[in-house]
Amino acid sequence: MRRSVVLLVLCCLGVGLAGCSVDVVVQTPDAAPSSYNVTVTHAVDGDTIDVRYANGSTERVRLIGIDTPEVHVETEPEDWAGIPDSEGGRRCLRNAGENASAYVEEVLAGRSVRLELDSVGDTWGSYDRLLAYVYVDGENLNYRLVAEGYAAVYPTEFEQRDRFEAAEDEAIDANAGTWACRRLG
Repeated sequence: MRRSVVLLVLCCLGVGLAGCSVDVVVQTPDAAPSSYNVTVTHAVDGDTIDVRYANGSTERVRLIGIDTPEVHVETEPEDWAGIPDSEGGRRCLRNAGENASAYVEEVLAGRSVRLELDSVGDTWGSYDRLLAYVYVDGENLNYRLVAEGYAAVYPTEFEQRDRFEAAEDEAIDANAGTWACRRLG
């Protein structure tokens, strides 16, 4: 009996749809959105944040193209050109990392921001983190962190690399933020 009812429903649908075309939309990875509106729930450090999407799901995001001094593990001065490999250099980098983290927390905590994926760089980084630019009130925070000396340009390919490197050169010349640690040497 049950099989007869299913067959009858399918036949009615077939007759009802005869001569009609049905457009099927298949979302492929190429058709995925390249930007997302999210709420920042936590600044993990100066270059990593946790966000919540409108549907309630959460994601850890690494700010693409930048690197700030570590706060959860030691930062090696050799990773930062011109900063001395000394106790003073390490201490200065630790303070710079804490400053970058505090700055990101202050700017982003609880804020709605736009994440934008890079058309050249990877979408996912190590530790399964989404790689993205973070826009606050239309301004690229990743770039701002480099320009103000909180971050260095990360050695990878990404669309805005040339712009970021120019900002980094200016920050280094001005001994801005983290780059003030170079004076210790």
